[in-house]
Amino acid sequence: MYDSHSETTTVWHGSWWPIILGAGTGFLPFGFITLSWWSKEAGIVLLAAGSLVALFAMSGWVHNVIREKYAIHYEMVEYDWLKNGMKLFLISEAMIFAAFFGHHFYTRVHFAVWPPEGSPHLDTRLPAIATLLLVFSSFTMEWAHKALIKGKRVVCERWVLFSLLLGAIFLSIQGYEWGHLHEFDKFVHNKGIFGSQFYSMTGFHGLHVSVGLVLLASVWLRLKLGHFSTGRHFGFLASTWYWHFVDVVWVFLFTTIYLL
Repeated sequence: MYDSHSETTTVWHGSWWPIILGAGTGFLPFGFITLSWWSKEAGIVLLAAGSLVALFAMSGWVHNVIREKYAIHYEMVEYDWLKNGMKLFLISEAMIFAAFFGHHFYTRVHFAVWPPEGSPHLDTRLPAIATLLLVFSSFTMEWAHKALIKGKRVVCERWVLFSLLLGAIFLSIQGYEWGHLHEFDKFVHNKGIFGSQFYSMTGFHGLHVSVGLVLLASVWLRLKLGHFSTGRHFGFLASTWYWHFVDVVWVFLFTTIYLL
């Protein structure tokens, strides 16, 4: 972190939260592999444990960052390195999704018919509604940001809360679709390459939506606590960028999986 003196210095300190978050996140792919190939019960346990540890670490890390932010005064010009760091993080996330898309299209060219024979027909009506809700939530977050800049804190809180609600509805619709495909179409994650890709891509995105909802909830809480001002609100801005990223990725996923 940086202090506000004329000669900028760097203070390094130890933190266990990144290590704990990495460990929790590491459980997720192992849980998915275990669920797919060995034991359903063990896979669910690993996925649940990884999710809980990751959420716990995220909460602790965010708490530390907020506490340090108020312990040390930051100059506005020093927020550039935070913005650049967030941009690099989003680029790294984009590369992960790019790998999913690359694998998907590479696989498709080896099949005469896509989806492969025996795959269920994916209804586009409900996912299309979910897509519209998620895209609209990006606009509501932008309106919240503009309201914050104008000093309209109450209006900002309402738009953030509305965005949070839209995101939760989107995730609920995705969960309903998964349950419907599983129960009525017997379409599961290990049913061929199409099932593997469908659940991996939508599930990984769903995980990002869940993280985004946690970020939006923390933004709303910090607004209530008065942590943000018209000129100092990087946490709000970073969460908004992340939410836009999640929305854009879903538009590509919806087009690729449901329409093409």
